[in-house]
Amino acid sequence: MHKNHIRVSARGLVWRDDELLVAQDTKPTEDEQFYYPLGGGVEFGEHSEDALRREFEEELGVSLINVTYRETYEGLFTFDDNPVHELWRVYEADIAESWPYERDEFSGYEAEFDEKIDCFWKRPTEFSEGRETFYPEQLIPDL
Repeated sequence: MHKNHIRVSARGLVWRDDELLVAQDTKPTEDEQFYYPLGGGVEFGEHSEDALRREFEEELGVSLINVTYRETYEGLFTFDDNPVHELWRVYEADIAESWPYERDEFSGYEAEFDEKIDCFWKRPTEFSEGRETFYPEQLIPDL
């Protein structure tokens, strides 16, 4: 993260009936698990929809279809003791391949950080009722 830099991120809401595809991570300083919609950073000169398609291809090896822009959210927060300012461009989308829908959980890969991405299907009520932590929090009421 660059100081005094606003990070633009493209995130995809992919549904399997009433379940949302989410990735799981852990806050480094608090050892607390949280979930978030898959996607990633938008590079300079790249449209956010193209970034979303690229991220799903890179991390899961899948193609997106029926991509529809939904909303932009903004957040100011602290992560790993660093102030962060992010804009999330959120899209609804479907995955062209069938295998992710056939598995309750699976792994992707984030090459930039050499990390495995644990993916799950979760009902939004798990987040809205506070049983699980979801970021960006601003998105929860709209799920």
